Amino acid sequence: MAISFTYPSLIFLCFLITSEQCSKGYPFEHYLGTRTPYRIVSNNSLDKVYYEGCTSKKVWMIVRHGTRNPSTSHIESINKRLSNVKDLILNSENLPNDFVRNRDLDLFKKWKANLDLQDENKLTHEGEEEMLLLAERMQSRFPQVFENIYSNSTYKLKYTFSQRTKNSAFYFAAGLFGRDVARGVWFPEPSKKDPILRFYKLCDKWKKEIKAPVKASGEHKKFQESPHMLKVIKEVNERLGLNQLNVDDIIIIYVACGFETAWNKRSKSPWCSLLSENHFKVLEYMEDLKYYWQDGYGYDLSYKQACPAFGDMINHFDLSEAYPKATIYFTHSGTLLKMLAHLGLYQDQQPLTADKFETMANRKWKTSLIDSFATNLAFLLYDCNGTKKMLTLHQENIVTLPACPGEALCEFKRINDYYSRSIKSCDFEVMCNVSSTD
Repeated sequence: MAISFTYPSLIFLCFLITSEQCSKGYPFEHYLGTRTPYRIVSNNSLDKVYYEGCTSKKVWMIVRHGTRNPSTSHIESINKRLSNVKDLILNSENLPNDFVRNRDLDLFKKWKANLDLQDENKLTHEGEEEMLLLAERMQSRFPQVFENIYSNSTYKLKYTFSQRTKNSAFYFAAGLFGRDVARGVWFPEPSKKDPILRFYKLCDKWKKEIKAPVKASGEHKKFQESPHMLKVIKEVNERLGLNQLNVDDIIIIYVACGFETAWNKRSKSPWCSLLSENHFKVLEYMEDLKYYWQDGYGYDLSYKQACPAFGDMINHFDLSEAYPKATIYFTHSGTLLKMLAHLGLYQDQQPLTADKFETMANRKWKTSLIDSFATNLAFLLYDCNGTKKMLTLHQENIVTLPACPGEALCEFKRINDYYSRSIKSCDFEVMCNVSSTD
């Protein structure tokens, strides 16, 4: 069998080489956690994917919305607190110095906190472009399943109850069919608690026993009091000649750096200049801890509850009917992360904890790599001389599933066998019942 594109992006190669090699000239854009712009991790090849003797038949794809605006709480912190920090920086007698230079101060002079609360979480222009380009590349690689002529029998497109997924779906459709046709694409009415696209909204046990405790006092909270984080706070204050910045200030600086980097390809956020490479690594680890325990491998329920979405994919490929050829869902970070863990991808041998920062430098669970804006999972069903096989892509890069180690194309029967418990015993209501002990 042959395949026409086998060029994983630099960040995926970093899983295979030492961190020292990766860090040499490694830009801060690679440490932005869930606010990483998709252009950093995407596979930009347009080559057709080809396997001898095989024909692509169907696709099931799930996509995180593109780059968005911050949440209400982050907008308030950026507008109020960072405006104050900006004034402290511009009035500091210790600047410029070897860390914060004149060009950085010029950027701070131009920076304005003008985010409108009414625009919270909305898809941005960068997010629109991410969807357009993603659709164009997937259509270029798999023209047999991503047809360029729209039909609601060929395509099943669906989004969650949010502006950012609705607009992501539209711009993805525009990438496939053009904007004029995309305006006429039919989408089903979205649900606030969609059982496939946002299953965790229906899982009371997860919300009460995992999400709430993790948010309040999880490993990422412990890490915020660690020597590593205290050192970051101390060093940033020293760089600026200040002594009043606290952990919340450092976090919102990191958040603003991430959003402004995602929004702007050609201009650097001044907030990024305040952090060293090690600072970014510390802050990235803090974010990884949160999502590992909330949405990843920290608790079995977090990823086991993804079985309805996984089952939807299996059913799509199990049906003998040829249509729809393409099922494409537009959803959120929480869905993608739980699906990745449900599949057994990016699992480290040891759990991520607040005291393991130094030993987990080469961890697989890095949200900057696996959960950027526009993160996506795509499953392609092939007919290979009468045998059903499946190809899995994450961030448009081929990944191998635990069911078929080292094999790009995995027999569909082996996938069914490997994940049989998830497929046959997906009792969502029982596992998510607060009174359940499972």
